[in-house]
Amino acid sequence: MTRTTQLRAVLIAALAATTLVGTITSANAKGAQPENGDAYVANSNDPGLIELYSTPKPGQMVPMNWAGPLGGWGAGSHESRHWADNDYTEIQFIGCTMDGAVGKSAHVNLWQAIPFNLDKDMGMQPYYNCFTGPTASTRAYWNAYYANGDNRYFTIPLLNGQAVPYVTVSVDRVYVDTTLAD
Repeated sequence: MTRTTQLRAVLIAALAATTLVGTITSANAKGAQPENGDAYVANSNDPGLIELYSTPKPGQMVPMNWAGPLGGWGAGSHESRHWADNDYTEIQFIGCTMDGAVGKSAHVNLWQAIPFNLDKDMGMQPYYNCFTGPTASTRAYWNAYYANGDNRYFTIPLLNGQAVPYVTVSVDRVYVDTTLAD
């Protein structure tokens, strides 16, 4: 065995071991959305509330490294920018619209970014109410801690309960709240 082959084998074994060792301390994604969460209105004074602007207003910067509008996302086609968090996460959508189908729901999946390892799937929540009007909102929250990760992001793997091509969703405003204290 050459030195390069040995080094490759050691690195692969180390990666496999860290993948198997990653642990979850607590998780609460299923059924985490409170009954009134589907029509929740954000309070701008909530500590830890970050608005991820779909389009920044003149003179505003996009906070938390958000790259631009949440517009034209197909099922499973995008992931949000990452933000610093490793405990409680609440995500709110306001003003959801769909192109290519009648908008009924978007399923939001939260992920914990684990450096040099597979990211942890924290579970999926359906968003319904935000499709009922331009100011209608839906929120869901995840209350979990994962070892070895300090950033989170979300994807939208399903639109109207399916991964249908040529159907996209746009959201007027996205809020991320990283504190349970409100």
